[in-house]
Amino acid sequence: MNLQRVVAEVREEGYAVVPDLLDLETVEQLRKDLEPIFDDIGSRSSEEYGQQTIHTHNLLAKTRAVDELLMNEKLLTLIEAILGPDFQISGVAAMRPAPGDRRQHMHRDDGHYPIPYPHPPLIVNTLIALDPFTVENGATEVVPRSHLKTGKVEQDEPTVTVEMPVGGLLLWDGALWHRGGGNSTKHSYRRSINLNFNLAWLKQRENQFIGVPPEVVVAMPEKLQALIGYKLTNFGLGTVDYRNPIETVKKRLLDNGSAI
Repeated sequence: MNLQRVVAEVREEGYAVVPDLLDLETVEQLRKDLEPIFDDIGSRSSEEYGQQTIHTHNLLAKTRAVDELLMNEKLLTLIEAILGPDFQISGVAAMRPAPGDRRQHMHRDDGHYPIPYPHPPLIVNTLIALDPFTVENGATEVVPRSHLKTGKVEQDEPTVTVEMPVGGLLLWDGALWHRGGGNSTKHSYRRSINLNFNLAWLKQRENQFIGVPPEVVVAMPEKLQALIGYKLTNFGLGTVDYRNPIETVKKRLLDNGSAI
């Protein structure tokens, strides 16, 4: 992996692809461990957008299958090179667009932060391919360099479809205009894992402190605890009595008679 090339592409074009983040053995294990999660994913229909997949969020409360992936050194090195050392997990989801699912509406992932565009990266979002990403099965569509745009997102802007192999990683600046493509196949699903990272001093998309039960959190490796927000950041933000909040969680569980 050429780290400098990937970072330069994200900064200049708004996105980049690492075609070989995971080997096939790791992908196959993730497919197996996440099979119940993917099997439960369905679709819904609306008058405006038609049939679309329903993503499964808050994976860290539902499975331990993605813990090691979140701590992947190659992945975290990439995120740190773009966001700097003070970042956290904002959300973890499973995605599986089904045959007949329509494309998403065009959007930005950092639109909930009221900061004028363009601005330095606040979010790096990622998709990890457990199936090939193709035009036919709804690979992500992006508008190159749109992270530098100042206006509102335009739905009819020309896009580039990002195809990539199994085990590949797509990462993009949260300001980039993009959408999931439509799955025009008759039988093919497109499974992926979505890991959303943001600067640690910003509010997370998914509330990890509520979403992941405390007894699950304390059993996690310290590195993963820190990634979901149990750490002190930016000169002390997030403290409880000037301490890491994980210490308060552990104390409350002990006080309630729970084993740690």
